[in-house]
Amino acid sequence: MLESDLELSFRTRRPAYVVDPMLALASPHGAQLTSRLSSVADLWVTRTFWQVIDASEYYRSDPLALWPEEVREGMPESAAEDFRQALALWEEVRQRTDLSHCRLNWVSDSLTESAFPDGTAPDLLERYERLHQGLTGRCDPRDEATGSAWFFGAIDTLSLTAALGRARALTLAPEVPGACFGLACERVGFAIEVPPMSAAAITAIERRRTRELLVSAGCAPLLWSGLRLAVVHPVLSGDVLLKTEAREGEFVGCFTDGDGFDPFDPDERGAPVVDPWKSARGFCHGI
Repeated sequence: MLESDLELSFRTRRPAYVVDPMLALASPHGAQLTSRLSSVADLWVTRTFWQVIDASEYYRSDPLALWPEEVREGMPESAAEDFRQALALWEEVRQRTDLSHCRLNWVSDSLTESAFPDGTAPDLLERYERLHQGLTGRCDPRDEATGSAWFFGAIDTLSLTAALGRARALTLAPEVPGACFGLACERVGFAIEVPPMSAAAITAIERRRTRELLVSAGCAPLLWSGLRLAVVHPVLSGDVLLKTEAREGEFVGCFTDGDGFDPFDPDERGAPVVDPWKSARGFCHGI
């Protein structure tokens, strides 16, 4: 009797990061970091990222349109040219590389337009869309800033990071001129805080591992050149499929063929309005 050969293979699970479009597009250093980091991590870019590249002619003619009005005054004079250079790098990547082989993952309007790595949960797009709707539903529709790329880039990043579960959001450090991730979070009432001092040891471990990953990807010179980064962890309570976290006292009503809608009739109140971000928290630390 012949012994069967047994072959075992092991695959290390790579860390996952969702890249804020402002990091990937605001400077050539950010663009290079995103490209290099994709070789050692499961890197996700957002829908807004591709939309900005698709509208490259518009943004090339008015680069500062990418930032909110209240941030532009503090921008360095080099900001416009830095953005143009980063945009040119990404356009070159898209022209010379089949997007399916560019080592980036993303969600789009449908599964066929998205790019997922092997092993991705089949309901990721559904969870992402529901989380995205939950955040955009919190903003003031009269606020013109919430219709711009910088705002939706941050909302995309938060929603995708939360939908993935194990991922972290990678963005510009808050003190960097032009960083507006925190500003977008304020617009939707999502507070970002630093990790508690009682968890300083855990924060130090994560910071060290992220730095080691960046070094292994060849990103150390970019950090030496002044690129400052931050990691954001959104933490949600309850089911991200919106089965919990109902807003207290809010209901979706319905109209009837008889006397019309009665918001006080418990039989006509319908399902509770659900907010997956109701008790959510965000933790941010620098790299």
